[in-house]
Amino acid sequence: MNKAFLQFSVLLIVFAAMWFGLSRINFVKNMHLDNLGKRAEKKLGDLVMESIEAQDDIVGADSAANMLNKIKEKLLANNPDIPKDIQIHLVENDEINAFALPGNHIVVYTALIKHCDSVEELCGVLSHEMAHITLHHISKKLAAELGAGTISAATGGNTVVISKILKLLSSTAFDRSQESDADAQGERYLESAHINPHGISSFMMKIAEIHKDEPEALEWISTHPDSRKRAEALEKMIGKQQKSYDTVLDAKDWMTLKHASE
Repeated sequence: MNKAFLQFSVLLIVFAAMWFGLSRINFVKNMHLDNLGKRAEKKLGDLVMESIEAQDDIVGADSAANMLNKIKEKLLANNPDIPKDIQIHLVENDEINAFALPGNHIVVYTALIKHCDSVEELCGVLSHEMAHITLHHISKKLAAELGAGTISAATGGNTVVISKILKLLSSTAFDRSQESDADAQGERYLESAHINPHGISSFMMKIAEIHKDEPEALEWISTHPDSRKRAEALEKMIGKQQKSYDTVLDAKDWMTLKHASE
């Protein structure tokens, strides 16, 4: 009786120890799903971009590319953690949307630029998407919602999975904490680059309020929920102090980019 009780007690202790150990394991991290290997991430991003190019037209005007590169370089200034190889793609699409992909790609739909009243608003959107990249939100989201096997199938060229990844990243929000972190990080990027940070909160508020009844605005709102509350939180973070900010694009360059998006 005592022997049986002792064996049971030992088994119970072993089971408890195993349970405790397993509960401390971060499976996502240890399976390297929260940060895809650079080569696999680049390949996955390129494959998703190919899928986008098969569906929509990429704006190939050199003038538009030059203006977007000017904005990118301005944001890279004094922000060494932003990858230097980030590529911004302007895509003809009537949805107000912008999103980041694996491999340091950022896709901006022409409709979003049309709805920007200033270059600072566009800078705010881009800084937010850059923050998703530097905070590794894209790989974490894919790992959490798709898993290693699905991601592996995508890097192998599975078009069904690639389409699923595109839909996931372009039309589904990150969780609330990730969006808040990207807001805060994006605001810091703007401040470091001497760009007026009120642009992103202005854009959020405008889309949430003025265009909330327009079908074309629903995509950006659905991928960025609680836009009004987040805009208010950003305004508190920025404060009301008067600062002198740099000019990102002059009026002529800004209109060049706007026209390229029409």
